[in-house]
Amino acid sequence: MTTFAWITALMVGGYFVLLTLGLGKHKHLVHGPWLFFFRAFFPNWKFYHAAGRAPRLYVRGQIGAAEWANWQRVYARMPFQLSHLLHNPVGNLALNHQNLVDHLWSDVQDLPEDGDIRVRATYQLVRRLAHEAVGGGCWGTVPMLATPLPRVPSHFQFELRMDTLLEQDGLPSDSELVLQSPVEPTWA
Repeated sequence: MTTFAWITALMVGGYFVLLTLGLGKHKHLVHGPWLFFFRAFFPNWKFYHAAGRAPRLYVRGQIGAAEWANWQRVYARMPFQLSHLLHNPVGNLALNHQNLVDHLWSDVQDLPEDGDIRVRATYQLVRRLAHEAVGGGCWGTVPMLATPLPRVPSHFQFELRMDTLLEQDGLPSDSELVLQSPVEPTWA
């Protein structure tokens, strides 16, 4: 192992020790900010509890003064390549984005009655992901949207929906709205 690898391993190990000590000291914060820092290392496994439905991110942009584009799902359509079995950073980024959407769904489910989802970090990150998608973002060379918008919109909006995994004509056969964002202005 190189010196850099040892330093990295020590720093990651120290990070976990610090978080574990923080959780032990602040037992009332198990659902608070300390546990949130651990989520960066582990995927959201709640999708196993509800087979058949999965959270999906949809976006739309306002192109003209009052003209909105159709809702589109932000979903990677990666062509299969044998080399991706060994090294696939673009696919991993797309999976990371879907994991973020899964975490937002989990946060919506765990939100108290008087809570505001817009102050959560997952909401802010998904908001940035939606902004990137309507602005023509890509995973490597694969566009985030099946039909990119003709130009950068002046405003955008996103929805979190629970879709069935069975599709008809490329669209989910059943979709339930979980969260709809307010209309947001695009930024540079």
